[in-house]
Amino acid sequence: MREISINLGPSIEQGDLEIVRAAASHLKPGDHLTLSLEAADAHETDRLLALLADANLDCQTHGSHSGQTFFIIATPRGRESR
Repeated sequence: MREISINLGPSIEQGDLEIVRAAASHLKPGDHLTLSLEAADAHETDRLLALLADANLDCQTHGSHSGQTFFIIATPRGRESR
């Protein structure tokens, strides 16, 4: 199981979306992709969630306790083979 984390920084640009798309395309069952962004940019999550849904990933969103960071955790759909 791999854990991939990407910090999208203060603003989300097209290059950031390409990085997320590339990472999402390599996920295998059991892997996790965690995206972090500033809470002020949380309005941009629609684009990220649509991109992840297109990559056949399930997503959960969480805000940090401080309210300054917003997280999206994505995993491949389906069950992990055992």
